[in-house]
Amino acid sequence: MPAPRPAPLAPIKGLSIYRQLLRECSYLPPAVRPTIQSLIQTRFQQHRKYDPRAKPHWERAQRVQRTLAAANTGHRRCMEELISKAFGRSGTRRRQLMREFVVPQGAADSQALEALTQTTTTAATTNPPTKAKRPIGNPKNRFFLKWDQPKLLRLLSSQRRHQNEARSTSHLLGTSIKTINPDVDVPKENIWGDPPAECVVNAKKARWWRRSADKMQPPLGRGEWDLLGRLSRGAQEADEWRVPARRVRVGGALAQPLQEESQAAALMRYASHTAAAVERSHGAKRSARAGQQDTGPYGHGHSGKGLSPRWFRRAYARAWMLTPKMEQDPRTLQYTFTFGDLPRLRDATPQQRSIFDGVDANGQLLK
Repeated sequence: MPAPRPAPLAPIKGLSIYRQLLRECSYLPPAVRPTIQSLIQTRFQQHRKYDPRAKPHWERAQRVQRTLAAANTGHRRCMEELISKAFGRSGTRRRQLMREFVVPQGAADSQALEALTQTTTTAATTNPPTKAKRPIGNPKNRFFLKWDQPKLLRLLSSQRRHQNEARSTSHLLGTSIKTINPDVDVPKENIWGDPPAECVVNAKKARWWRRSADKMQPPLGRGEWDLLGRLSRGAQEADEWRVPARRVRVGGALAQPLQEESQAAALMRYASHTAAAVERSHGAKRSARAGQQDTGPYGHGHSGKGLSPRWFRRAYARAWMLTPKMEQDPRTLQYTFTFGDLPRLRDATPQQRSIFDGVDANGQLLK
């Protein structure tokens, strides 16, 4: 007898949180809204008829709703995470871009195409092939053999060059790329002096490719890449990309101020529960996602009054620095990757230059 299905959530309960999520999405920046809203709609439609994990999904939806509300009310880290997910620097969108990016797109050049054609023709005219040799080792370590390795190595090389050019701002460009050689961990010989086995080579290369894939920044299309560049230069202030204002609820009563808890009730809570359980709701993360103000010394990341256009310009600029676009030369069929511009230091003002009056380039007083 099959196990009974878990009791699903009430339709009204699921529909209510779905509406709240879509309502919060309507207040996101127009450049971020389509991706986040499409992801929410897809997740709900996948489990519309039958959801064996209804309760965990409902709790996850509540957390997402609090994150969206915190971002719309001025929480910087929440909004920056949404920008990163919307432009494929993290999350589901990044995994989708990477899945499409690693697939080979044909021969790399004319010589490779001619060799592939000749191999196919020779195989068709010869005798039927014999039984293929079964590869040894873990099949999970052969995933990189299906990837377009020259294209991925070219992206890693371009990304490492971009990190070296950043210098003082290299910490904004993710984990540093130290090497682009997949064979760096492969031993030259085993303890008997023979070449390493194929399974050992594949395991070492697979480990390197897994680490490198986590550092890669998949490219965006040219249109989306140009849009991100314009947003980093102030297009956010235009009517088309301006953040919508919060609408006033029609007929809604004004929010009543919260009544302070009495000292006796507070002491009773501490007497009946542990201090960790009582103070859990006063953490910075929970306070921000509950719409409360953090009055501590580290509460400046949540203003409660929205985010300024200047902050959005800098946030989009940080995302643009991480984002490449890909172009292919029609003659050589080689790929080139272009990243967003790095921030430049402003020229010193005359008042700032006056500090160095009377000294040479080494800081010594002029005689």
